[in-house]
Amino acid sequence: MLIWNVESEAVGVNFREVRARGLRPGRLFRCGHITACTPRDAAVLRDRYGIRTVIDLRSARETTVYGPPQALIDAGLDWVRTPLTGYSGAPVASPRPTSGDVVRYYHGILTESYDTCWPSLFRALALAAPQPFLVCCHFGKDRTGLAVAAVLDLLGCPPDDIARDYGESARDLVAQVDRFQDKWLRRGHTRDDYLHRVQVRDETMRTLLSEVRERHGGLMPFLSRRGVSPATLTTLRTELSAPVGDGDA
Repeated sequence: MLIWNVESEAVGVNFREVRARGLRPGRLFRCGHITACTPRDAAVLRDRYGIRTVIDLRSARETTVYGPPQALIDAGLDWVRTPLTGYSGAPVASPRPTSGDVVRYYHGILTESYDTCWPSLFRALALAAPQPFLVCCHFGKDRTGLAVAAVLDLLGCPPDDIARDYGESARDLVAQVDRFQDKWLRRGHTRDDYLHRVQVRDETMRTLLSEVRERHGGLMPFLSRRGVSPATLTTLRTELSAPVGDGDA
């Protein structure tokens, strides 16, 4: 559940503004599971952060199981479903996947997702980008992490900034791991297994970015070959690039 805490100024599970050199401040936000959001929580996201669009990367099955973010919809936010699906979860099927396993999993999300997935996602990002928007999946670390990394790479943000943003998911996911009890019970895993699973590391993203550069020439050349249009990329650069002299992380 997304909970507004006046003292800590914290919102929800793995919610944060994305900050990186080269990114326009106050425009791109990310989080994990949002379907338990209350009307008050939705008002905070809308009125404090100015968020107008929620881009949901979850599959149709996840949406059926966990439901839509009804409070956000009722608050007038646009809920845009752009599922990233079609890839194998086998690389991270073990109770405690290694960083190398996670990198292989991310390669699968990039290369095995259905042909329409990445172009549809980037079109949705470009349409949302003129106003603050939120990208989410279930944990807010894997699919969301890749989508955010791709946007930051497009803007020319330093790889260390991209990796640092990715790694910031660990702190809140570890603190709130019990929210995901249904997942580890269903899979026959333990709480400690999931503490390991959500302890994401900067180095995982650094390795992925390096391997994608070696294999495909970089995220943007690769995604262009997957069908993301030049016009869409130009729109995103225009809307999300930091003004000159701004955008320091």
